[in-house]
Amino acid sequence: MASGITAAVVDAWDEIERWYEAQGAAHLILPPASDEQIAALEKSLGVELPEAVTASLRRHNGSTDGGWPTGTLLSCDGILREVGVWRDLLTSGDFDDVKDFVAEGEALKAGWWQLGWVSLDADGGGNGAVLDLSPGPGGKVGQVIDMDHETGPSGPVASDFVGYLTAIAARLGDFAVVDGQYVEEQ
Repeated sequence: MASGITAAVVDAWDEIERWYEAQGAAHLILPPASDEQIAALEKSLGVELPEAVTASLRRHNGSTDGGWPTGTLLSCDGILREVGVWRDLLTSGDFDDVKDFVAEGEALKAGWWQLGWVSLDADGGGNGAVLDLSPGPGGKVGQVIDMDHETGPSGPVASDFVGYLTAIAARLGDFAVVDGQYVEEQ
């Protein structure tokens, strides 16, 4: 029997898939990740992903480039690449001048990027939703934050991955897919 978390992920994906089907855009979301791909991702990142994230990856291993309302829902390989870029910038000292950056509130640790952050989606310009596995004193492990390469991290935008996925599902009614591109409905 599926846990409540897995059931919530399934419900959100059912709604998302119905919308993609109705748009004739089901090809934009990818087939499932294998357990081996997920395990390799966790090992490479040195983290244990929350149940909701692994359940989602087992349903769909991301989207095609531009196949998600916020850009691209990252696959296991996409997560690894995106997090790798951020971690390389962090460890090379590129963020030393903003290491004391503090987002509003206490949900996030100070700094521009943390080793315990995992990219979920990306817009191709350095912005996207990030899973926070290393929150500040007022935050929650697994909260989803927003990372903007110009203004820094903020949030949380969702209390957890289920909240992120449910919010995406709720937003889909505001969009249409025309010639493979998302168009906000007026």
